[in-house]
Amino acid sequence: MKFVEATVNDVPALHEFEKKCFHRPEDQFPTRNLRHLIVSSTSLTLLVKDESGKIIGEVIGLLRHFKIPSGRVYKIGVAPDIQQRGMGSALLQKIEEWFVENGMKKSCAEIRENNKASRGMFEKNGYTEEGFLPFYYANGENGIKYWKNL
Repeated sequence: MKFVEATVNDVPALHEFEKKCFHRPEDQFPTRNLRHLIVSSTSLTLLVKDESGKIIGEVIGLLRHFKIPSGRVYKIGVAPDIQQRGMGSALLQKIEEWFVENGMKKSCAEIRENNKASRGMFEKNGYTEEGFLPFYYANGENGIKYWKNL
């Protein structure tokens, strides 16, 4: 699996990819936000593309220089037709490597309470549930906070 760092030229295709992966409009980043995340020095957007150059996976991570430096897994997306085959874990591990390279001691993620597949993937990769986030999402859905020591 080859990971490539996203560029602003990837924004239109990435926006279309998100529409396929995230059915709720509030979970799809507007192109302006995608562009900002791609050019920010405290964020990394990695993509996996197929042989034809079509995006089939994405991960976005943020560096947070708090009292305990921590990376935030902001988003992971895998093309619907290839989910449950390990790409999400591979994307997660790749962004964790970037966190470690940049001095982060922990990694965190917020996940919808009812997103059992995503929660299972994070737990399988060493994350533990450490917080309940009532009404965290725009539609009022609860979230769960996950942490991992790096």
